[in-house]
Amino acid sequence: MENAEAAAEDGRINVTWRKVVVCALIAIVGFNLRSVILAVPPVLPLIQHDLRLSYAATGFLTALPVLTLAVAAWPSGLLAERIGARSCVSIGLAFLGAGALLRAFWLSTFSLFLFTLLLSLGIALSQTAVPALARHWFPAQIGLVAALFSDGLIIGEAVAAGVTLPIMAQFLGRDAWTSTFVLWGALVVVALALWLWLAPPVRARASARRLSPEEATELKTAGSAAPPMQRRRVNALHLGIMLGAVSLIYFGMNGWIAPYNQAIHHEELTPLALAILNAAQLPSCLGVTFMAQRLAGRRSPFVVAGLICAVAITGWVVTPAALEPFWAALLGGSSALGFTLGIALPPLLASPGEVARLTGITISLTYGVAFVGPLLGGELWDLLHLPAVAFLPVAAASILLVILAAFLPTRAAFGLVGEIKQAEERKKDVFDQSATNS
Repeated sequence: MENAEAAAEDGRINVTWRKVVVCALIAIVGFNLRSVILAVPPVLPLIQHDLRLSYAATGFLTALPVLTLAVAAWPSGLLAERIGARSCVSIGLAFLGAGALLRAFWLSTFSLFLFTLLLSLGIALSQTAVPALARHWFPAQIGLVAALFSDGLIIGEAVAAGVTLPIMAQFLGRDAWTSTFVLWGALVVVALALWLWLAPPVRARASARRLSPEEATELKTAGSAAPPMQRRRVNALHLGIMLGAVSLIYFGMNGWIAPYNQAIHHEELTPLALAILNAAQLPSCLGVTFMAQRLAGRRSPFVVAGLICAVAITGWVVTPAALEPFWAALLGGSSALGFTLGIALPPLLASPGEVARLTGITISLTYGVAFVGPLLGGELWDLLHLPAVAFLPVAAASILLVILAAFLPTRAAFGLVGEIKQAEERKKDVFDQSATNS
């Protein structure tokens, strides 16, 4: 019993049932970080009509969460280091729930944008902090836990986009778009309550059980006897741009499929292409979850994803339009593969005290690139008057993903795998010895 308690003092979760609960909790948080914002596009025409928004204002409303993530994620990482990642998730969910609910009860253009900004700040806080907690609670299963978090994000996107309109029409009222805000906001409040109840505390160091002087000496000796680990610093710019390329592929395709098909007079293909692009993410992210621990931190999945996306976007513009659903499936599945494994990179490659900061920098760069890419595609279309050039940033991002992934540092280069194993073996030996002596 003492050994089990001691093993939990450094923050690691060792009890199986508690691992399952916390993993489910992390996936629930991920679900809510996306459901609130992806529930807006289905009811956007109603919002635009009732609040008399211009097309520019409507476009900015959908882009505001992405822009906020790009700006606020880096400061969120610094805040998580100061007040703790668990507290950041709690504050983030509170902001998210408050913003989602308040914009339903205070109807004006100003309040809509104000509370969208508030909930977007909440998303930035929570999304930046969760990878740091994955490293703290599950140091030996970072890839799996990060994959479960990304599963929650992607499932939240798909579910909110797919069921918001049917639920509104069936249960809330034909034009009751404010009620959909209440629905998804209420789920965030439930998630916050579960988080405050079930999320384990995070301790910077062991405090619940004091080691005896003999145990402390043994632990110190074991640590000094281990060969020193050579750790390199992670290049945040490399990591952020690489993952930004993944996000640009996804957002660029979602943004330009409909205008492109309209320009080439194949509007009938748009609903199916968009549905397949987003639906293909689900089997991809769920499938990779079972292999995430083995694949996390490796270069090859990102290289493969980039190559598939490069082939698919080329096929999109040079083959008959009837093949769009096939190319959409490849683009959706490959971008989900890169996104799912990409979330694990900051906690895998950073030292324990730098996970939140690296995650924040990475997310800022990721969503900054994702925000700029579609805009650049539109500028190229306006300049050259060729619909296909709107996808040029997507093609460039695919190639960039391959190049940057090829130079991605391995986990061994950062000493992480050996460091985790050595730390666990040292502590296990010391506490086993202390349990035997007692």
